[in-house]
Amino acid sequence: MKRMLTAVLLASMAFFTLAGCGKKASDAAPKDYAQIIHDARTDEDNEGMLILSSNGEGGYAAIDGTAAEMTADDIQAQADNFILPMLGLEAGDYDSFAASVSIMNVRSYAVAIVKPAEGKTDAVQQALENYVTGQQLAMQNYLADQYEIAKAATVTTVPSGEVVLVCCADADTVLASIEEALAA
Repeated sequence: MKRMLTAVLLASMAFFTLAGCGKKASDAAPKDYAQIIHDARTDEDNEGMLILSSNGEGGYAAIDGTAAEMTADDIQAQADNFILPMLGLEAGDYDSFAASVSIMNVRSYAVAIVKPAEGKTDAVQQALENYVTGQQLAMQNYLADQYEIAKAATVTTVPSGEVVLVCCADADTVLASIEEALAA
């Protein structure tokens, strides 16, 4: 009888242990995409380039760059009038995102992590690829160094489902850092 009770207890413990490991990815705490971008960039980029992100409540948040001097209305305007239209992203395309994009025509710079809404991965991928194509065309006969950066830009969907855009100097290092953080 003792053996039977011990076997039942061990089987129950094993079941509950395995059940605890079966957490779905969607149940996991959301990743802080803005912090991931911040950590992947140089101190110079963090000082000079704003990172805009969705705040999970239908609005936006900002870090780095001029974020400390911005009001909520300023952040909203940056998102609605500049960053999201430049990237070709519309409401309903994403569940969450973080992006840092140069709005000046003299710099090819964009780093973005986008968690597409259900069924929108292809649309988000295409929008970000269109951004890269636009940068390449804009810089091709304008600024040779910025054209080289735009040519080296990468848009990729990582195994965890996010679409990542990296269009900046040292793009390979930035992308590797972002991919590592998203895989963690």
